[in-house]
Amino acid sequence: MLDAVAVTLIPVATLDSPMALVAVPGTDILLVAERPGLVRTLTPDDDGTLIVGDPILDISHLVDVRGEGGLLGIAISPSGGELYLSFTDHYPTSHVLAVPLDGLEADPDRQRTLLSLQQPYRNHNGGHLVVDPEGRLLIGFGDGGDREDPHDNGQDLGTWLGTILRIDPQGGTPYGIPAENPFIGDPEALDEILLWGLRNPWRFAFDTTTGDLWIADVGQDAVEEVTRIAAAEIDLGINLGWPAYEGTLRTGRPEPAEHRLPDLTYERTAEACSVIGGVVYHGDAVPDLAGAYIFGDFCDGRIRLAAIQPDGSVATRLTELTVPLLASFAEDGFRNVYALSLAGGVFRLGAG
Repeated sequence: MLDAVAVTLIPVATLDSPMALVAVPGTDILLVAERPGLVRTLTPDDDGTLIVGDPILDISHLVDVRGEGGLLGIAISPSGGELYLSFTDHYPTSHVLAVPLDGLEADPDRQRTLLSLQQPYRNHNGGHLVVDPEGRLLIGFGDGGDREDPHDNGQDLGTWLGTILRIDPQGGTPYGIPAENPFIGDPEALDEILLWGLRNPWRFAFDTTTGDLWIADVGQDAVEEVTRIAAAEIDLGINLGWPAYEGTLRTGRPEPAEHRLPDLTYERTAEACSVIGGVVYHGDAVPDLAGAYIFGDFCDGRIRLAAIQPDGSVATRLTELTVPLLASFAEDGFRNVYALSLAGGVFRLGAG
């Protein structure tokens, strides 16, 4: 079925290294994060393009873009009253900030640090942020970098490295721990951890219809992978296997007692070498894509489609659509899907 769907990419804006995009609840306005540390508004114009606004927040004095660093992720609370940002500084240390919003006015004087994490290397910083329907904040961190996870962070529940965390950003000082988090009370684990065994989760997203969580994890030498965690399984503390597994391939590291293999993999090549996780499509522009997962690869820029089959397997399609230096996918409030390029372009998915 995916082979019969005609899709296109429509250029709608140009910025400085756009990295992440979120919709302001209850409006048609978007907020976009530029890697050097600026957050700007994007407002729809009558011709379908997006008008780039002045920065509503500038944290460029805090941000360091060396290696894989920068302003890497943003998210917004369901009320629209708080903006969350994930960035790396010059040490390098990752920080997650909460900044009050009054409409589209950010108040940096009242910003607060939710958490910080020292990074041993300048790669595999993760940095993606997602707010779930209950207002809880999911935070992705890579294994800390270098090669082959030299500190075995991916299989260590005593560090945030190599995990996706879940906190309640408005539930305490500086945050609360959701009661459903799987490792509360475990003396060998940190309460914030939701999922572990990750190398570098570069974009994850909830299916807004089913509640499933789709996680793309960047491979090392052989395999890129995407795992779908069903809504009913999200609170189980699932281990995704790194560094014992790269995709479905065993490495020389000890195999964990329990782990989840990915639902979707593709081979790393000279052209395709870094998965960019996307979103599950529920928009109106391309009805035949309903329920399909849209993702891509940073190196070849090619947009990929995936769909769950009746037997539980995942069918994929490699499209001819290309976004240079593909960095992220996002949705607006009307479920239109956008692709962001570090070369500057923002593109909207349409029928073609």
